[in-house]
This record gives sequence, structure tokens and C-alpha cells, in this order.
Amino acid sequence: MVLNDQDIKKITDFVKKEPQTVQEISKLIKKSWVTTDSYLNQIKERTGLIDIKTFRGGTKAALKIVFYNHAGSLATDDLKENLYNLIKNGRKKIDFDFLEIYQFIPDRKKRAFFEDYERENITNIISFLRQATNQVYIFSGNLSFMNLKEKNNSILSVIEELVKRKVNIKILCRINIASLGNINNILTLMAKYPDFIEIKHCYQPLRGTIIDDKIARFKDEECLTTYKKDELNKDTRVIYEFHDSEWVSWMQKVFWNLFRFSIDHNKRMKEIKKII
Repeated sequence: MVLNDQDIKKITDFVKKEPQTVQEISKLIKKSWVTTDSYLNQIKERTGLIDIKTFRGGTKAALKIVFYNHAGSLATDDLKENLYNLIKNGRKKIDFDFLEIYQFIPDRKKRAFFEDYERENITNIISFLRQATNQVYIFSGNLSFMNLKEKNNSILSVIEELVKRKVNIKILCRINIASLGNINNILTLMAKYPDFIEIKHCYQPLRGTIIDDKIARFKDEECLTTYKKDELNKDTRVIYEFHDSEWVSWMQKVFWNLFRFSIDHNKRMKEIKKII
């Protein structure tokens, strides 16, 4: 059985009220003890939202208690704590260079390549998204990539293709007056598939996507206008892709820590509409 976002929410809401045993959580989600235990370990590693303590370990009376982790700490070491703080404090894409993370990923588990700055490769993006079988986490700026289309393909059509397969899609982006047009493009899909698409407002510097627990892709853009004369030859877009489980898992935790404290798109849009 694959752990999905509905089970994650159900479990975390349950233990947020008070600590629970694995047996009680097993009854809640109607799964075996073994499956439930596996789910709990995945939630702990992927999101950092829960912690698990074993009492009287090694005895027949051993008891596992699951707690809600209010701290939600991402810091497994000083390096990652520093990286997370840089991301958390950033607002625009120029505030964080993804190479700061990419440089620590083993060579055999990553690749980087350049793309045409003037035109994003929609075929490449679509091929990447179609790998998803369970979930897609998207770090975006203003959702402008939702406008990408060519011939019979578009990003929106692929998003619909994914949610029809019950792939859960969660998106972090800034929701302001300038981005309303881009967000309106996906509202129809959200109305059709309310259980599978969720958008929250957040100013953050990352631009990328995490597919399931297996692969992630991020991009950086360097513009001539941000450099002194002759420091950069031309506008440049770099794509960083990696499948290292440790760093994919850590990036999922980054996403969840930003996501859970961000504002739901409906609330944000209602406030904007009061102004305009």
C-alpha cells in the first residue's frame, strides 16, 4: 500500500490532539500494524511532523507512542540547518542559488544541464511530471509555468492527467494581484478535483518540483541585468536534477515546513478581491 497525503493528514491531525499508540492509529486508518508502522516511519522521515518513542523496548510489553512534532526541525546537521535558514529567509528566486545544495549531492545521483533562457522546454517538463505515481510537490514563483503549451500538449492538461490517476499535487507560490491570472488557469481543475490539488501562498526562493520520493528537479536563472558588464555572457537557465534519497527526502521536509505554515489560496484570494 502506498502512503498518500490523505493518510498523512489523518494521522498527523490525530496525534496533534494527543499522543497515540501505533495500535490506535492502525484502527483509525484501517491498516495492519505492520503497514501502519511503515507509514509512520515514512511520515517522520518525509515531513518531520511526527516523532516516535518506544517505551520498554526489547520486552514483550514494548509500547510505541507517536507524538506530533511541533518543532518540525529539519536540522540533521549544521550544514542542512544553514541551508534551510537561507531558504526560509529568501523571498525571490535570486535570494538562493540551488548550487548551494547541488554541490553536496553525490555525482552518480545527479545531473545538470542548460536550457534556452527564452523558451522553457515543455516536452522535458511534461516527461518529468509524467513520472509521478503518488505525489508532486511544486515550488513556484507566480505559477507562470502553468501557461506553457505546444501543439497538443500543455502543462494544465498533464496536471489533469495526473490527478485523474489520483496523484496528489501540492503547490507553493506567491498569490498577489500580479499572479491572479496564472492561478485562475488552474482553478477549474481544482474545482473538478478538489481532493488532489492544493495551493498555498508563500514567498520563497525555490523553483522546482519533487516527484514522489524518488526524484527532484530545480532550476536557477542568471540574468545579465543582475551582473556588472562582462561578468556574464548571456541570460542563463540551469536545470539541476537528482535522485539521491537523502536529499530528495530533505527537500520534501523543506516543502512541508513551508507549506504547513503558509496561507490557503482561498483565504488569500478573498483578501485580494476585497482590494481590487
